[in-house]
Amino acid sequence: MHADFRSFAEIVFQNWEDTVQSWHIDGYSFFVVGMDGGQWTPASRSRYNLRDTVARCTTQVYPKSWTAIYIALDNVGMWNIRSENWARQYLGQQFYLRVYTPSTSWRDEYPIPRNALLCGRAIGHRTRPL
Repeated sequence: MHADFRSFAEIVFQNWEDTVQSWHIDGYSFFVVGMDGGQWTPASRSRYNLRDTVARCTTQVYPKSWTAIYIALDNVGMWNIRSENWARQYLGQQFYLRVYTPSTSWRDEYPIPRNALLCGRAIGHRTRPL
């Protein structure tokens, strides 16, 4: 998932199963703005709590329910969003959030070290030295 630095994102986790799911986002805190039973729809936004939410890095999605989060993308880089259940992670219930910025500032994101092992499409590309 691609996103721009200093923007906001809404992520809705939908759980159709009979067990509780837990989701974690590396590198970020987010705000749980809504949760309810059944299927999420755009009309669900009218019931979001936008006043006194609590910052978290892990949230639960109850059986046959949804949980909506707002996240301020103030941390440049590649971040893992994953199920906290190891078996689900192994089966691929995770994805990566890439937060881009047009500037190249070491304050926001360090370059890839020269000794990093590259794989996939990155093989053969040069990295900037540290």
